[in-house]
Amino acid sequence: MNLVGKNVVIYGAGISGMSAYQLVRENGGRAVIYDDNPEKSHATSSAGVFEDCDIIVLSPGISGFNPYVMDAKLSGKLVISELELASAFCVAEQIAVTGTNGKTTTTLLIDHILKTAKINSHAVGNIGAAFSSIADKLDAMECVVIEASSFQLETALNFSPEIAVMLNITPDHLDRHGTMERYIAAKANIFLRQASCDKAVYNADDENVCSLLPLVKARQIPFSLSRPVDGAYQSSGFLCYKGKPVVETEELDFRGRELENALAALAVAMEKEISPYTIADAMVSFRRPEFRRKSCGVVDGVNVYNDSKATNVFSTVSASESMDGDTVLILGGAQRAENFGELFSNLPSKIKGVVVVGENADSIIRAAVGAGFGNVLRSATLEDACADAVDMAHKLECKNVLFSPSSKSYDRYTGYFERGRAFDAAVVKLMRKL
Repeated sequence: MNLVGKNVVIYGAGISGMSAYQLVRENGGRAVIYDDNPEKSHATSSAGVFEDCDIIVLSPGISGFNPYVMDAKLSGKLVISELELASAFCVAEQIAVTGTNGKTTTTLLIDHILKTAKINSHAVGNIGAAFSSIADKLDAMECVVIEASSFQLETALNFSPEIAVMLNITPDHLDRHGTMERYIAAKANIFLRQASCDKAVYNADDENVCSLLPLVKARQIPFSLSRPVDGAYQSSGFLCYKGKPVVETEELDFRGRELENALAALAVAMEKEISPYTIADAMVSFRRPEFRRKSCGVVDGVNVYNDSKATNVFSTVSASESMDGDTVLILGGAQRAENFGELFSNLPSKIKGVVVVGENADSIIRAAVGAGFGNVLRSATLEDACADAVDMAHKLECKNVLFSPSSKSYDRYTGYFERGRAFDAAVVKLMRKL
């Protein structure tokens, strides 16, 4: 992408926007940052900013249906995502991971396997470090593993990773995308510009993912938890690749549906021709990211786990399935469009009770009643919920408490990480009290 002499508006002054701003300036473009918050914006108003530019680069938080963006598209301006901008300046091999759930874990696991194999790898994207912060600083012998959200893919018009990974597609972010069809279409952009020499790793057990396969030109590599496929699968207690056992599942920090993340990473690593022994060693030593079913310790004889990163129904169901033994679940957060009826109809039988807290507590309780789920208790605060869940665990003879909100955190927190730390603090406070 030639930016010399081009006027580029970076819409959004967050981490991605600031990194994109530097990338544009370092490659000959004239860049200006516009943000809806005037204190962060180079321009005091939108007047003239979008009309006088050649290219608009959207930060993930800016919708493609934003009025300024829509007007710019109608006037013929090039509108791209920060992800696509960075990709255009990157000569390193690009491995991109998307899906409703498991993106962060799978991205970090792939990066960990590559590093264990002595491949110079960098994990970027929605995971924290912006892709554009390092895109033009890598060489062709390196790898970049990109966590790509639907927000980033929505306006990725020419993004074409050498390896694309699609983990799953379940309803999420519909307040942003509007419909499930638009959400799926945004996710599909990870595959659509790939060439036949590229590779598309996909979940063969997910109907929404499989519906995209007729559009995929890249070589298709499936993974499945339910059956042997011509790719990665689980069999007889092992993760296997094309008939070859690679690692025993009992040695991994994954349980239940979480193993889909490991299978996707296995498929990528095997396609990279990494030794199965190296892959097994890396998988065994890997630990999932913080606040993804993290053990908080034992409170009054009950094991407590923090899964604050579970912001939707599918993620909570997956975490619940991974629990070893009967469990009390803590749910609740910001009021969004989550289908909690679907949650209660899919919870495993090991979930014996539920404690509800947060802005959407009434919605969750109504769904529980409608599903005939009887052991439900409402708490006023996260600290109360922690204590109430431990009490309920004793009454119901459960060995575990799982905080897996199935909700966004914006009712009380800036994000899942802050919420996770708050829950950790509540557990520590309860330990000291008992």
